[in-house]
Amino acid sequence: MEVAAPFVFQSDAGIVNDVFANQSNYLIEYDESVPKEYCIVYFSSNDLYYPNNETAFTESILRRNRFEWYQTRITYGHKHIFVRDIKKQWYIGGINAEINTPQKMLEFLKRECSGYKPVFLGSSAGGFIAVIMGQLIHAVRIYTFNGQFEILSLLKEENAVLIEPILYRNRNNAQLLPYYKAVDFIINPDSIFYFHSNKSQWDIEQSALINHLPVHKLSFDTSNPGVPFLKSNLPAVINLPDTELRKLSGRKMHPLTFSLKMDGLLKTIEGMKAIFRFVLNKIYIHTIQRWKNKASGKI
Repeated sequence: MEVAAPFVFQSDAGIVNDVFANQSNYLIEYDESVPKEYCIVYFSSNDLYYPNNETAFTESILRRNRFEWYQTRITYGHKHIFVRDIKKQWYIGGINAEINTPQKMLEFLKRECSGYKPVFLGSSAGGFIAVIMGQLIHAVRIYTFNGQFEILSLLKEENAVLIEPILYRNRNNAQLLPYYKAVDFIINPDSIFYFHSNKSQWDIEQSALINHLPVHKLSFDTSNPGVPFLKSNLPAVINLPDTELRKLSGRKMHPLTFSLKMDGLLKTIEGMKAIFRFVLNKIYIHTIQRWKNKASGKI
């Protein structure tokens, strides 16, 4: 008799599955002031909400309707598509009840990008799927910030069934398994700009997977996951002209030195303040959760 899978909030909670069933989990907007040439697709990461509980989910998804990148756009885009995986499983289960596989997501993005030059971007899990979909759709440029190039190794973790439930439950699914290895989809490495942390062990391992490919690699002296430099630098970075972006390829940089080069001293200071605000917000969410647990007698 098959043992029932353990309950995991991000894959099994009713509040999550209700949003998965009844919301599109993508957002499309147009900038009519820009020529109709580029379609930009922004993929949210697994940091979409944190921690994995009802309080954080309600705050980020139900109250704020959060999509990462919404406030940080590529300015030459006429069409902007924001996509999120609310189950936080590297998009292996799709994004909603209708677009519930990578194959269906590919068809959706092909339709929406038709007639445009596509540009894809994302960090971590968002960067992972940006590479896969971007290569399949022949995106003219792909930005991946510490995106993974394989996620099969996650299944070796001791608590994989609890941490990566959808990946684990589909580990023998022949149709989905190819999508566990983004590196196998790379046919045009020149289109990929990979920003990575060279002091993070997992990112070092991920980076090694594409050492044999002429991907444009930008290395940063940090162990930060996701974006390896101040997020306040992102508007400047993703809007760099192609020639300037290519000049950075192959270089190793310190995040603060890089920030000063991109944005100057004042914006660098503001960017550091934003980090403190982000940390305080997470503390706030944890505090609310503790109050709720205390009130319900859980602690």
